Amino acid sequence: MGLKKMNDGGTLKKVIFTCDQLINDMEASLREIEKNGNILQCFEEMMGRYEQLEILAVTIGGHKQKGNIKARLTRVKRELQDAKTAVELEKYGNAEEMLEHHLIPALQRFREGLLST
Repeated sequence: MGLKKMNDGGTLKKVIFTCDQLINDMEASLREIEKNGNILQCFEEMMGRYEQLEILAVTIGGHKQKGNIKARLTRVKRELQDAKTAVELEKYGNAEEMLEHHLIPALQRFREGLLST
């Protein structure tokens, strides 16, 4: 049974919407890095959005799917925390690289995986 059939109550749509919001937050953070804006606040907001995504995402799918979702999101969380630490240490280039080359693509793949089930 696919994720869509198991979640016709809209949970899957909420997960995808929250994932989209997190991707948008990350893209906004890249712009803030470029213009030396309030980057740390962006990362704090992203951590909050990530928590929303994690809470919602682990409610979809079967047992095996939940394990896969949890594992993928745990990697995203770890990299997001590393990027936040880089910002705190004022290593903006490192944070930018992590967002651009790791976090945003990982979330896009996660989102596409949800859509294809």
